[in-house]
Amino acid sequence: MSRDERLTKAIVELADTLTTPFDVADFLRTFAHHCVDILGAAGASVLMADDHGQLSLVAATSPDIRPAEPLDLVDGSGPAPDCYRSSLPVSCPDLESAPDSWQRFAARARAADVRSVHAWPLRHHDQTIGAAEVYLSQPGQLDEADARRADTLVKVATISVLRERRQQQADILAHQLQRALDSRLVIEQAKGILSVRRNLGLEEAFTVLRGHARRHQMRLATLAKQVIDGSIDLAPAAEGRAAPRPRLRPQPNAAAARPDTSRLS
Repeated sequence: MSRDERLTKAIVELADTLTTPFDVADFLRTFAHHCVDILGAAGASVLMADDHGQLSLVAATSPDIRPAEPLDLVDGSGPAPDCYRSSLPVSCPDLESAPDSWQRFAARARAADVRSVHAWPLRHHDQTIGAAEVYLSQPGQLDEADARRADTLVKVATISVLRERRQQQADILAHQLQRALDSRLVIEQAKGILSVRRNLGLEEAFTVLRGHARRHQMRLATLAKQVIDGSIDLAPAAEGRAAPRPRLRPQPNAAAARPDTSRLS
């Protein structure tokens, strides 16, 4: 099977994972193995950035060929950190002449029989989420065809991971909206019940509910459920408010009540 045929098969397999429960680590391991197979590489690793831009190793084809170490990632030294920061491909065709900042990385890579390394950013438009490293056992650049194949695989992997992230965000938002709707329905029901029990208008009933929830540091929806199931009574005494005092009718002034007899004399 030619490399282009293997590339086509890899794209189909990576796309097929979107129809099953998505495990990002498993997906990226599959992606890394396809990179090794199609490019004839000795190994591959995938590193992903967290919310603070710190890279972590997520997938690797072999524990023996994994030059990326936590200290390198913290220091930001090596092909993946450089690639991630620049959002551009990085290549070192001969690790004997690796950049000075890569010396620790290069020493471990050579000890694992890696002679050249190539990295691509996991980037879509202006968003970079990580980097992929490919290790070769011989020095030299990738030819144009292999570089194009690697770029295609990286784009497929990036789009797949971003799609899954956005789906998760959409699911979270949908769940939050449903909870808000459910809470609103419960609160409306509690308002109606309280309105009948207390002979209040709906807005007055809501004011009573909200006031009690604030005084007792309760979620309004929680209080509403208790009103509905009868486990709490929001009578005036239960709210901590004194019952209104009856109004006294003012007594008439005694002097004003006495008849004026001076005009009769």
